[in-house]
Amino acid sequence: MSCNLPIQKGVKQAVDCKCHGAVMRTYKGMSDEPEAVAMQAAQRVYRYHHPEDTIADAHLTVERWVNETRVQ
Repeated sequence: MSCNLPIQKGVKQAVDCKCHGAVMRTYKGMSDEPEAVAMQAAQRVYRYHHPEDTIADAHLTVERWVNETRVQ
């Protein structure tokens, strides 16, 4: 079941983004590192695919994706 909470403008949904898999593999692949390091790596991958996004939007998008996997 998916949560239909409204997303802040500029934050992309995982289903709409082809780089979701790469971002999540990066985050999960860094599981031996501190959480902040894994998050930064995932955000860097996201920003590579979406240089048009602001840093704030990129951070919010990646944080939402990571947290969605924790809730499910």
